[in-house]
Amino acid sequence: MSAIFAASSTTYIIFKRFEYSKPVPALVLLIGVPMTLASVLRDHFAGLATAMCATAAVHWVLLTLFVAVYRISPFHPLARYPGPLPCKLSKCWMAYLAGSGGKTHVYIDRLHRLYGDVVRIGPNELSVRHKDVCATVLGAKGLPRGPYYDTREHDDGVSLDGIRDPALHAVRRRPWARAMNSASTKYFEELIQHTVSDLTGGLKERAGESIDLTEWMSFFGLDFMGRMAFSYDYNMLKEGRDTQGLRRMIDQSLVNLRWISHIPWSIPYLKMIPGASKNWDDMKAAGDKVARHRVSLGSRRPDLFHHLMDEEGHEAVRPQLEVVSVDGALAIIAGADTAATTLAHFWMFMLRHPAYFERLRKEVDAAFARDDGPDFVKQARMPYLNACLNETLRLFPPVLAGLQRRVGRGTGGRMIGTHFIPEDTQVSLVAYTVHRNPDCFSPFPDTFWPDRWLTQETYTLPTGEVVPSSDVLTRRDAFMAFSQGPMACAGKNVALAEMRAAVCAVVQRFDLVLADERALDEWEEVLQECFVSKLGKLPVQVVPRN
Repeated sequence: MSAIFAASSTTYIIFKRFEYSKPVPALVLLIGVPMTLASVLRDHFAGLATAMCATAAVHWVLLTLFVAVYRISPFHPLARYPGPLPCKLSKCWMAYLAGSGGKTHVYIDRLHRLYGDVVRIGPNELSVRHKDVCATVLGAKGLPRGPYYDTREHDDGVSLDGIRDPALHAVRRRPWARAMNSASTKYFEELIQHTVSDLTGGLKERAGESIDLTEWMSFFGLDFMGRMAFSYDYNMLKEGRDTQGLRRMIDQSLVNLRWISHIPWSIPYLKMIPGASKNWDDMKAAGDKVARHRVSLGSRRPDLFHHLMDEEGHEAVRPQLEVVSVDGALAIIAGADTAATTLAHFWMFMLRHPAYFERLRKEVDAAFARDDGPDFVKQARMPYLNACLNETLRLFPPVLAGLQRRVGRGTGGRMIGTHFIPEDTQVSLVAYTVHRNPDCFSPFPDTFWPDRWLTQETYTLPTGEVVPSSDVLTRRDAFMAFSQGPMACAGKNVALAEMRAAVCAVVQRFDLVLADERALDEWEEVLQECFVSKLGKLPVQVVPRN
């Protein structure tokens, strides 16, 4: 027994020091060690088979015991930080919660309300909602990405949002920055106008019918992103349906990521299972299809692909098509789905608060004649329109999962406000709970109240009480719907222009009549986090305005 104890102790120390996740060294330590012991100690057991079973069982029990005792002991570097016992023991608990209901954002928010600004959500991971966390963690001198982003690595390469090395990320981001500069944005604005026209035309054709507005916002986002990224027409708005099953494909490709991202060490083992990656392979094939279609068009269009493939020759080495296809899939998922999600949340709030809808309509009507096309400069300066969008993004950021960063080994740790974060610690920023922190947004941090984004001397609260501006706290530096810093969303400005144009067009041209009250009552209940957000239906009747 002493030999098994010594071997298990040594194995634990090796695991703790090197954090092996690749199958070969892990299997050597987990299976090779007890099998070797069994062959040596076989004379102490009734046969080799018995020895192998006994030594393996004892070895694994001891390893589990060593891990558990250390993680809940006062000697652990994160022992000072509160959190539930299952979280302290293993990230498998968060993976279970994510896989079973997709409500980890709600769970973590409840933990913060119970424990405060810093909560231990894993053996070596903290969720932080401190008011200074964005600048410290996401800013120019912030922290690199954590192992959560290993889920973005694929056989053909790593997508932009999965690159953990800040220097490499800066290099890969350069073509995205060129794609989003002012000259390229003019081209994208034409595409937005075209897609908005398809949206209003499709809604007008279905006047009086009950439609799912969530679905139609998805059509809008995917149609625009297809044109913007690959000059490809999905024609969902014109057809009034998902012509290629893309929405279902996106949902299926992301549903497993919501739990795998909590235990990324499992990825090499999942790859050994035949068919385990089928959903993502289907999504990648969809990206390859539109990328190869774009190649056939030549380099005449200044779309996103034009810049990702460096068709103007800015870079010393031209990117490979396979890598660009991976980023193309990212653009379809992250670009289209996040804008569509935000717009669906937006309409839910407008239907729930008709007074806000009418106030927004007055601003839109005053700014535009009925047949005016989008004026992107004017829309960017419309205070109430942007206040309503910001408030939607605050309460329901499209990416509900935490933005994970890591305090690297050898750095000596990092201070976030008054909290010291030891090295080798993952730091997770969950926008859903940062945005609801009363130290960042008050009063009524859980209430949809667009006025908090307006600059005024006095404010009329949702209760009707009038208060001075000093009583209203809106920390824009804690607003992270598009992340912040050098790894922030590259397409933020285009996404905002797209959403503003869609909102103005629909608000001015149509009345929206809710077809089923239960949709609003159940909205948050059916909302799920799976990298992006999975929403319920929003049945409405669209009535053209006289």
